[in-house]
Amino acid sequence: MDLGTSEKARRIGRVTIATDHPEIEAVARGFGAEVVMTDPALPSGTDRIAVVTRGQEQGWILNVQGDEPLIDPGVLDEFILGLDGSLAPMATLARKMGKGEDVNNPNVVKVVMDLAGRALYFSRSVIPHDREGTGGGEHWHHLGIYAYRPETLRRLVSLPPSSLELVEKLEQLRALQNGVAIQVLTTSVESIGVDSPEDLERVSKRMDGGFPGFF
Repeated sequence: MDLGTSEKARRIGRVTIATDHPEIEAVARGFGAEVVMTDPALPSGTDRIAVVTRGQEQGWILNVQGDEPLIDPGVLDEFILGLDGSLAPMATLARKMGKGEDVNNPNVVKVVMDLAGRALYFSRSVIPHDREGTGGGEHWHHLGIYAYRPETLRRLVSLPPSSLELVEKLEQLRALQNGVAIQVLTTSVESIGVDSPEDLERVSKRMDGGFPGFF
């Protein structure tokens, strides 16, 4: 996360970059970030966050993944505001996809929700499948932002990878498969996740052009 982003997201109390890579540490310290180096043997970013936040017992732990470099700080504030009063053990964010967007792209993770806004499933496949081709189905793009209750985060990293998680390569399926409810908040703001060399090129061009809210 760019330090400027954390400063502009006014509802975030503290920002820490967790990494296992010395080059990332050096760059982050260079722009004044708080950085914690973690064991390279840890299997995921979620495990790194669990280590860094060990001892926290109250509130929410917000995870903004490194593959979401263009996330708008205002979106983070809205996400945190939406959690106010929530009893959910875990939450995430999604954006309704427009017509013409590539719903078939496996790097664009989709989510379907129940009527209360809780996640039913996440997939790299197109969900829901429009069997009759009516064009009436909504598709929601899952963004790489999570909020955990401290006890929920500790529980998740204590569990083995689930079968669905291993098939789809999506960590959040571990939560669903173990009965952990995930509240899905929504936004209309588009964010480009970096999941491929093509995504990296798009993000680089956007950042070179001075992405609003970033520079």
